[in-house]
Amino acid sequence: MKPTIAFFIKTYLPASETFIYEEIKNLTGFNVIILTQKLVNLDLFPHSNVFSAPTLLKWRLGKRWQSHNLVIKSLLRSKVKLVHAHFGWGGMMILPECRKLDLPLLTTFHGIDVSLFARDFIYRFRLKKLFREGTVFLVRSNRMKADVVDLGCKPEKIIVHYGGVDVNRFRFRKKEPDGERVKILMCGRFVEKKGFEYGIRAFAKLGKTHKNIALILIGDGKLRKKMENLVDSLNLFHRVQFLGMLPHEEVQREMEASDIFLSPNLTARNGDKEGIPNTVKEAMATGLPVVSTYHAGIPELVIDKKTGFLVPEKDVDGLVDRLEYLIAHPELWEKLGAQGREVVEEKFNLFTQVRKLEKIYRSLLN
Repeated sequence: MKPTIAFFIKTYLPASETFIYEEIKNLTGFNVIILTQKLVNLDLFPHSNVFSAPTLLKWRLGKRWQSHNLVIKSLLRSKVKLVHAHFGWGGMMILPECRKLDLPLLTTFHGIDVSLFARDFIYRFRLKKLFREGTVFLVRSNRMKADVVDLGCKPEKIIVHYGGVDVNRFRFRKKEPDGERVKILMCGRFVEKKGFEYGIRAFAKLGKTHKNIALILIGDGKLRKKMENLVDSLNLFHRVQFLGMLPHEEVQREMEASDIFLSPNLTARNGDKEGIPNTVKEAMATGLPVVSTYHAGIPELVIDKKTGFLVPEKDVDGLVDRLEYLIAHPELWEKLGAQGREVVEEKFNLFTQVRKLEKIYRSLLN
């Protein structure tokens, strides 16, 4: 009989966290139950064993964790051999139950939970308890591992586990100029760390000398209106398109129809950082050359001058220079794209990474 793993995810599941669902869905060696405090989007992320308990754990900054739900306790006690929590706060919330029932606890960090949230003193205090009592911690990049060590975790308790994408879902397309406009694509949530403002400003500068370029933006978020106003103020409305949130299949089509992927990520003023953006992995899987930044774990994915180009954060002129170089040398598109696809297949393949995750589970159970 397959052992059972309980995933604890505070909110199951925001639309932006498809990467968590893909890992869970593709586990084959384990039975899975999902425990959550808040249930959303079950139609988008269906699963037969989701247990929602709004009163599972109550918490406010400065207050103690309190667990109340007997159903959750019963599930953990009777079925589960291992608990996998997503995000640092998830690990903190389920830790007391794991301790009571002597269950190993694995916690995956994703970025915001070791950057923005780690600025809070009480959160850092609770992190130290999690580091002491949690079993193993997964991080999405070597850069993130260094951040977690700086926060007080022993290096030997940390495993770098890259998030993967389904390479079979993204068709590789050779990128060749079609004699029409060069399409530059940006994709993601409209939040500061995505760096869209700097991408738009770089496009505006580029447009002064290149009339045959277009910029497409996919996504939504609190900064969208600000970005639309910026486009208007720069008189770019006839060359920039905001497509909003799109289904996954339409995002793939837009990637296949584009020529260059632009991802000008940065550390937000509140400290929020990326892990390694899945949108960049997906773009590289389709064969898009990438222009991005030396931010967080991105240099572990985008290899400068091999799969794309990297510049410092917030460097508008650097972005312009690298975009201009790619536009002037379309013969590089196919080479960079093919090498990018190779990197994704080798290091960021969803199915390879899920098998590695199952190996980690088995090592903990043994």
